[in-house]
Amino acid sequence: MNVSRAGALVIAIAGAIFLGVGCGDDDGNGSQQISLIATDNQVTQIDNGRTGPSEGDVNVFESPLEEADGGASAGNLYGTQTTISLNKQTEIVQGSYTFKLDGGTISVGGLSEYPKGKNALTGGQAFERPVIGGTGDYSGASGTDTTTLNSDGQYEHELQLDD
Repeated sequence: MNVSRAGALVIAIAGAIFLGVGCGDDDGNGSQQISLIATDNQVTQIDNGRTGPSEGDVNVFESPLEEADGGASAGNLYGTQTTISLNKQTEIVQGSYTFKLDGGTISVGGLSEYPKGKNALTGGQAFERPVIGGTGDYSGASGTDTTTLNSDGQYEHELQLDD
């Protein structure tokens, strides 16, 4: 197994992320929107199986989070992504992410797609994944996380939490 440290992560994943204390909006219908930016992504790539991109490869990542509307520190994002399918142009990855915020955690899981061998989302393309739970202030959370790789290389996360 070959392990290397990469400076920028996708997700990035899912990478990529909004959700923060003080940056959520309640729309009056019991839902909350949280917008976060994942900055200074740190990624460890684990090349399992065949050398180079192949099924079973894993990315382990962490990133500080900032509020999208002002850059205040919002917590950290931790996660893993495993390549589950690839063809000549793309890799499909299954991701599991946890946003660690002052009020608790929010967990997200689901699929996204990379250009083969790039280890990052396609810039400007949004991927929506389900929120699968939370702790503390986010206990019982459900909803979605929409992740987009911005032109500056940072990932923006739009969390839509349902009550």
